[in-house]
Amino acid sequence: MSDYAWQFSESLAEVVEKVAAGVVRIHGRRRRGPSTGVVWSEGVVVTTHHVLEWEEDIEIGLPDGGTTTASLAGRDPATDLAALRLAAASPAPAPWDDGEVKTGHLVLGLSRPGRGIRASLGMVGAVGEAWRTPMGGRIDANVQTDLGIHTGFSGGALADLKGRVIGLNTAGFYRGVASVIPTATVRRVVGSLLAHGQVRRGYLGVVTQPVRLPAALGEQLGQETALLLTSVQPGSAADQAGLVLGDVLLAFEGTPLRHPGDLLPLLDEETIGREATLRVLRGGEIREVRVTVGARNGRE
Repeated sequence: MSDYAWQFSESLAEVVEKVAAGVVRIHGRRRRGPSTGVVWSEGVVVTTHHVLEWEEDIEIGLPDGGTTTASLAGRDPATDLAALRLAAASPAPAPWDDGEVKTGHLVLGLSRPGRGIRASLGMVGAVGEAWRTPMGGRIDANVQTDLGIHTGFSGGALADLKGRVIGLNTAGFYRGVASVIPTATVRRVVGSLLAHGQVRRGYLGVVTQPVRLPAALGEQLGQETALLLTSVQPGSAADQAGLVLGDVLLAFEGTPLRHPGDLLPLLDEETIGREATLRVLRGGEIREVRVTVGARNGRE
């Protein structure tokens, strides 16, 4: 083995050792194997939502071989993130960072499916702009790697070769697909989970279904479909704004609404308590309706 190859190998081992000190094992479900979590701050571990079936007495396997328990501080299904509070003193936080990620960068995936750490070397295959998950959660960058999915993969750390944790690995968005939740997203969501137990999102109080617009109107608006209101919750923001069954929602703050999934991503935390303009079709007439966005109660 050349000196260069040996030095590279040694540098990888050093990164694994550095990051592994903040990677823990999580037993939070009955029928499936353990998952992984990463220490976020003193006494707080972040992991993926989909690996937790219960909220108390979650067993945590520590890097030194010891164990402790944790309770759920909060979870956000839309971004597949959960925050746990440890019952005992925790390892030092992992070296989280918003390090620059480029296509072609080599990365390490670290998990703890058993007492020891598991590491895999991969490459960043693509880096894209912010995107929305199937449940409407905002992920700050679309980072794809070629890391393989294995037991304990979800909730594991994605580290660069400088030993910085640049995201959390998850297989929870799409079946069989390894995705990355960037550190920026983890920071934003965990802040809300620790403060509120959930990520606060806007709420109108409506149920909709897609409906095809008349051809002439669709051509005029540049959209073939819109959202028919099939339910309006009494006392909700929509009800207070005067929306009624049969109204057709065309746009929210200028953004066309073609499918039911188009509305939820627009109702983020920043919209709560703010007035927004809905373009509505009622009785063949297009009108503007002002609505003060409410807050969604409970966990999604």
